[in-house]
Amino acid sequence: MSTLIRTDVTSVKLYKDIILAGIGSFLCTFNIKNSKPIQKIQALDGQKIHGIIPSNCLTKLLIFGGKQFVIFNEIESIFKPRGDAVVYDDWIHTAVWLSENEIALLSAHNVVTTWDITTTKLLQQHINKDNSILYSGLLQPLQHDILVFSGTVYSQVILQWFGDEQPLHYLKGHKGVIFSIRCNLQKGIIVTTSDDRSVKIWSVTSACSDYNIKTYWKNAHIDCVHDLYGHLARVMRNTLTNLYIISVGEDSAICFWDYNGNLLKKTISHQNSCIWSLDADETNLVTGGGDCGIMMHPLSSVTHNSHDEVIDISVTPKKILFTARNNIVITRVDNILNYYNSNFSKIQEIKLNHTSTYQLVGLSSCKQLIAVVDMDGHLDIIIENCKGDPGLTKIIETQLHLGKILSMQWAGNRHLVFCSEGGVITVGASKRNTIEIIARYLLPPCKERWLTASALNDTRDALVVGDRCGHVHLYESRRQQPAYTMKRVHGRYGPTSIDIRNDIVRTTGRDGTVRYLKIIESGLKYMSCKDLEFEWVEKFLDSQGKYLCGFRERSLVVYDVENDLKVVDVSCGGGHRAWDAERYIENNHGCYDEWLRIMFVKNTQVYVHTFRLRDIVSTVILPGTHSKEINCLRTYRCRDDDPVTWFITGGEDTTLRVSTSEQEAEFRDRAVFRHLSNVRAVRLLSVAKDETLVVSAGGRAQICIRSITFTDRKVTAEELVDYQIKGTDKERRGNQNWRNCSVDFDPETRIMDVVVDELNEDRVVIYTACSDGEVRVFEWNRRGGRFTMTQEVRHHRTCILKMKMFTCCNKKIISTCGTRGDVAFWEVSSDGTLAEEPALVLRTNDSGINSVDVKVTGDCQFLLATGGDDNAVHMNLVRVAGEGRWVVVTSHVYRDAHCSQVTGLALLDGLCVTTGVDQRLTSVSWRVEGEEIKTEFIDQKYSDVSDIHGMDVVRDTGDRLTVCVYGKGIQVFELLRPPCVA
Repeated sequence: MSTLIRTDVTSVKLYKDIILAGIGSFLCTFNIKNSKPIQKIQALDGQKIHGIIPSNCLTKLLIFGGKQFVIFNEIESIFKPRGDAVVYDDWIHTAVWLSENEIALLSAHNVVTTWDITTTKLLQQHINKDNSILYSGLLQPLQHDILVFSGTVYSQVILQWFGDEQPLHYLKGHKGVIFSIRCNLQKGIIVTTSDDRSVKIWSVTSACSDYNIKTYWKNAHIDCVHDLYGHLARVMRNTLTNLYIISVGEDSAICFWDYNGNLLKKTISHQNSCIWSLDADETNLVTGGGDCGIMMHPLSSVTHNSHDEVIDISVTPKKILFTARNNIVITRVDNILNYYNSNFSKIQEIKLNHTSTYQLVGLSSCKQLIAVVDMDGHLDIIIENCKGDPGLTKIIETQLHLGKILSMQWAGNRHLVFCSEGGVITVGASKRNTIEIIARYLLPPCKERWLTASALNDTRDALVVGDRCGHVHLYESRRQQPAYTMKRVHGRYGPTSIDIRNDIVRTTGRDGTVRYLKIIESGLKYMSCKDLEFEWVEKFLDSQGKYLCGFRERSLVVYDVENDLKVVDVSCGGGHRAWDAERYIENNHGCYDEWLRIMFVKNTQVYVHTFRLRDIVSTVILPGTHSKEINCLRTYRCRDDDPVTWFITGGEDTTLRVSTSEQEAEFRDRAVFRHLSNVRAVRLLSVAKDETLVVSAGGRAQICIRSITFTDRKVTAEELVDYQIKGTDKERRGNQNWRNCSVDFDPETRIMDVVVDELNEDRVVIYTACSDGEVRVFEWNRRGGRFTMTQEVRHHRTCILKMKMFTCCNKKIISTCGTRGDVAFWEVSSDGTLAEEPALVLRTNDSGINSVDVKVTGDCQFLLATGGDDNAVHMNLVRVAGEGRWVVVTSHVYRDAHCSQVTGLALLDGLCVTTGVDQRLTSVSWRVEGEEIKTEFIDQKYSDVSDIHGMDVVRDTGDRLTVCVYGKGIQVFELLRPPCVA
């Protein structure tokens, strides 16, 4: 039984107030209003769902995929199959309802069939004259006939009546295979997409006005009126609404076109993975992607983007800010501060008595207090009325004697942080009508010695600041020098914002990152980093850390960090201008709406854009995960009885993800970490009750170690080690100029697998299998943080694919498996080093070994099981006889488990579970009788996950076994152990 499935969403359909989705062979339904799952039921047997067609009366569903189709009945939003899936002899491309009891199918060899669904009998079959292989098709039921659109491999669309020998029309013009065909008969429009990256709009004109009869199509003229290019890769699907043509493709782009061929909007979705399916009504668009996610996009975002306003104050603005009451503060070059009432378009003026034209403006955290200070120290603090009519009142006007002031920031709602010449930091607090100096600190020397951001912690006894060199400093009370300095946290422009919550420091910068630090007794501890799609990250717009804003080249961007979605992209000319953004909630007759406002100065005018988020923000129906194949997976449970299972996965998309699953729909990523290249291996080492070390490695010879704490479905991560065997790019290049530099001709080493062993509380040894044939041993000192390579051992002449550590005969042993089918066994000494030569070398497989497991069967005897490219499972019983003598007692080969490469294997008590590229999960019993290994087939299940890379045992309770297979997605199976092996 499959308990969890996440793979490509190959079909979606809007049906009443439900979203229907085909995920593998399962039909999944979701409530369109609250995104909650309703039902999950297996529809097909071993085939992915590629089409969901509701009947005309909306009481039945026709579901097809591969060579199967099935009919479902709907009763109060619950779907039940009418019978088993019907198996046809050809791949089904499209289908249509002809009546409530009759359907038509178009298959891959251009064959149209009609079926009676009450008896599941074939009624008619017509093999078209052009029986080219089809990549797509469309069946359009008309009056007493079916019009067949066939998208061929020869770059043309064939139009033909069902049953006629001669085609009506050939639509030529594409330069690749046809991936999708849609038509709007009322508008006389046909839309096709292809792997030539184009969308073509064809116009149908005829002297006859009734498109339901043959005469119309016989006399029709079909011409390509628009050739549209908006995608960067193959265009997979398209759909039509009354206003828009919507296309999706491999480039993860959604393009909205009008019927005149104009590109209205283009957005990127589904984490840069291919978008496989879509459907739309006049309100919403639903898409299913290669990241295993489903999203709903409001069509109101295409045209109804925002309410726009232009404020002209006739004088060039210097700084603009949003206040707590959603009004606008504008400082001008003529020493006047304007307060713009957004509701009544009124402007209040406040005269500033500053002598210097260089003015710094800051807004407190509550957005009610505005501070204006000039270089000479003249300070004004102005407050916005919180009740009554909106307005500003100057509450403090004073002269500070701090020297030349270079920067000023608010740290909360009461404290101001000034930085003056010589790096002197002064912290002041408002007291009645003046400023009280409460602390002075000194900034360490640097090139541009002033602050860019600052924040006080919750107890006000620690100040965290960032300077122009990207360093972050921690100051404690009564100490003038920094208690701790973390260098180069951000780029050379320094942190753009700092905020602290529960001693977690969150910083943003113009290096495209958000970094998380933690205040501890000894200073600051680096926790983790989140990379974003744009370089200039300015600040968060809410206290929960969901929305942040920044700049991508000339556009101001608001980004949803939680769901990795771009919310708004407004062209403003770039970040080197006055601007601001805010997110707020408004009560409209009991309905609470989220709003977003952006403003910027352009051509001396203030442009204000207001967005209602539900009109523009896409809704995540089913959270996505890896956008490419998963290479490695490990599961973790804090306790045996814990209902929550954690999945730690690494993939080809260069990410390491920590996800959680308690129920099917609650599977979601809780943390995402980046590698330089693909992640090939991950291992866990439990160090505390809810804490584990995660060691991940892969391309670019990179090894990362993170400490992850699991608490109440939340993840706290600390990055401990980020190491490359050949060093960073800068270290490899060195300091030499281009005349003297040398080129390293050695290929980049990949780490294929890792094994982790804890020697004691301080020392952790990591063994790595490398693509250059070497086993490299590293030692990490947990207390000192030192990570060093201690040993390199070479035996295999080719790439090492897998490693396994086990204990036998009171010895720690590591087995390494290569691409030639050989397995080497290495004895491990007490200090963690390997012997210079392997104790035993076996040639088990005919070619590369993709999976290995070991089961100790006696004091000095173990069973080795390997699976590889020769499609077989090899078992070898090995005895360690002492004095360095290793003996292979017997061997056994089981060749009936798979018909393709074996990529995953688990050897348990009396049971061997394997999986492979053929998407089969096979259970085989084993036993050792004397000196003979005997196996017996038990069961085999089909997995909806394609390109399976491996498997992991989630739980073994004796009578039940839970395993997870992974590849292009993940699927969890619960297997029943036969009584003989339980």
